[in-house]
Amino acid sequence: LLPFPDHRNVYLIQQENIMSQFIGGIDPHQANFTVGIITPAGVEITYQAFPNSAVGYIEAIALLSTHGVEQVGVECSASWGAHVAIALAAAGFDAREIPAQRSAAQRRSRRLDKTDAVDAVACARALAAEPTLGPVQVLEVHSPLLAKIEAVLEHRRMLVELRTLMLHHVADQLAKLPTDIRDRLSADGKIESRLRRLEELDTDIVASTLAGQYRLGWLLAIIERDRDERREIRRLERELDDLLDTHGTTLREESGIGLIAAATLLVETGDPFRFASESKFARWCGTGAVALSSGEGHGQPVRHRLDFRGNRRINSVLYIASVTQQPRRESIHRPQDHRRQDPARSTPITQTPPRQPSHPTHVERRETTPHPTPPTSRLTKERLTDPFAGYLAA
Repeated sequence: LLPFPDHRNVYLIQQENIMSQFIGGIDPHQANFTVGIITPAGVEITYQAFPNSAVGYIEAIALLSTHGVEQVGVECSASWGAHVAIALAAAGFDAREIPAQRSAAQRRSRRLDKTDAVDAVACARALAAEPTLGPVQVLEVHSPLLAKIEAVLEHRRMLVELRTLMLHHVADQLAKLPTDIRDRLSADGKIESRLRRLEELDTDIVASTLAGQYRLGWLLAIIERDRDERREIRRLERELDDLLDTHGTTLREESGIGLIAAATLLVETGDPFRFASESKFARWCGTGAVALSSGEGHGQPVRHRLDFRGNRRINSVLYIASVTQQPRRESIHRPQDHRRQDPARSTPITQTPPRQPSHPTHVERRETTPHPTPPTSRLTKERLTDPFAGYLAA
């Protein structure tokens, strides 16, 4: 060892141990996943593909343990990589979530092909470049109760989307009904209420066309199916309410956050302690402004713009809550250099005079060039045959 103090020697030994640990990356797919292993410097050691099953998880854990890997980056840990992430966390590995754009940036910077092996190694390199990435986004690892809330919420979301798509098609079919039936239905109100007005018609009414008879028959059958879907959605909402009571969250006490918004915040965020600061959470959900200025030196950025990335579901929930909690417009503080005029601008005049050209050549040409005499407005036989004849003569 070099003649440094003892604490410096210990620090160098620890750094050497950290730098000697290999890093793993996993690119999962529906049927299989690929594991790549690199050195801390980014040099590829090996890669291998495994089936996305229990046998593949055991073989992958054995490969990572053989090379002394402790930290593994998993891409898409909330979907196709969920089960392998659960297996890694149960085996004691430090599993981290790798955003797809970070692994893609590692691949593009080296001008590499798009293959499973390259993606797995790119995940490992992305983790080596930023070891402080958050843990995997598998709710079973964090809280089994949140995992059940996610399952119920996704079930309700699927039913709502299917019902919305069905009602859009129903609106198109209602417009194609024969006139003798469509005239009895009011065009006002929601599609759902217009559909249920078909039940109020007389039972002896028969459509005047064959296509109208068929449309009327299956539209009447859809009414009861729509009622069943609504009852199922309300049942899922009651179950979500009970699950949130069991969880003990206080999000529903906030103004602008209801049942679905609270469940969405809990499920999408997962473990809130995976964010080191509020600014990182704001960047994750797209609520923080992105700096665009240049030349500020050691000062703060002077220009920003909206962030259109991040988790859009959380962004939407927070936006609705902020609009609900927004104070009255008169109490909003506006800086002096704000574009909005205070007091408001006066009523604009009905007709604005044309802007005069400022270039001297244009002014001189405007003053010296005679204006052509406008054509007469009388309709002659020549103008009826050729509407541009008068303008050409002038």
